[in-house]
Amino acid sequence: MMKKYLLILLMLTGGYVHGQSVTFNDLTNLAHLSNQEAYNYLTQARSFKRDYNMKNTSGMQMEGYKRTTPDFKWETVMVGDGTKLDNGALLRNVYYTSNNKQHILGLVTQAGKAGLKLSFKGLDADKNIFIFDSDLYNVSINLNIYNGAGSVTIKQKEVAGIEY
Repeated sequence: MMKKYLLILLMLTGGYVHGQSVTFNDLTNLAHLSNQEAYNYLTQARSFKRDYNMKNTSGMQMEGYKRTTPDFKWETVMVGDGTKLDNGALLRNVYYTSNNKQHILGLVTQAGKAGLKLSFKGLDADKNIFIFDSDLYNVSINLNIYNGAGSVTIKQKEVAGIEY
């Protein structure tokens, strides 16, 4: 009987080890963090490694993180991009990519469960497109039809009366 429980526990743990590293909630939370806070979160809590850092055309420091699993599935997260407002506040963008179709489909489901409104669902020649909206975020999720790779772009919105 004990062996049966141990086997079930090992199966559940194995599924988690190779599962998605970040949730939709993680990605929206990253939009509120500084680059240093995002670095700490991604490298310590989510097993990502910094892949690069560079400045965009606006002079913002962007940082990319990558996670590779033994089965050659990968995930990337990029933080640091955004829009500077006249009051000095920064609306941040978070970008996520994965070559695992299940990770992208999981994020589509999680976005809906998080209360975001699906404002567009369609496809073009290469990908399925899902656009979600809320008072705080605009979210675009693309899933490649042919290879299952996809991306998620989360953009903070300016909310009247609230400074970031």
